[in-house]
Amino acid sequence: MIPPTIYYSKVGLELSKLVFQGRKMTPPDIAAFQSYLNPILHAVRNPSSLISGTPSSSAFTPEAILSRIRNMDRTQLVSAGVLTAEVLGFFTVGEMVGRLKLVGYNGDVHHHETATTHDGL
Repeated sequence: MIPPTIYYSKVGLELSKLVFQGRKMTPPDIAAFQSYLNPILHAVRNPSSLISGTPSSSAFTPEAILSRIRNMDRTQLVSAGVLTAEVLGFFTVGEMVGRLKLVGYNGDVHHHETATTHDGL
């Protein structure tokens, strides 16, 4: 019998392959990895550079973010909407599995009632 961890990891891998192929995605080349990892490695080697600020921090201002959203074309907006819906869906399913129910938390109602009765003197 296959342990559940191995089974679900294989299911997740196959699902990610289907999504990868359905969106016609390709893995990034080594130069893309290096361009993302070099700033992280630089920050780890020189933590004082994080405090002093970076020249690219202007890209995260609200005006810059709004201008990037306004300059997106329709296909990029639809793709971002679909991706947001996928992430929200996976998060919701994970919450349901984690709580073992569809709505709400498993709470102690009696504790809540006693806590509210002591507030009013």
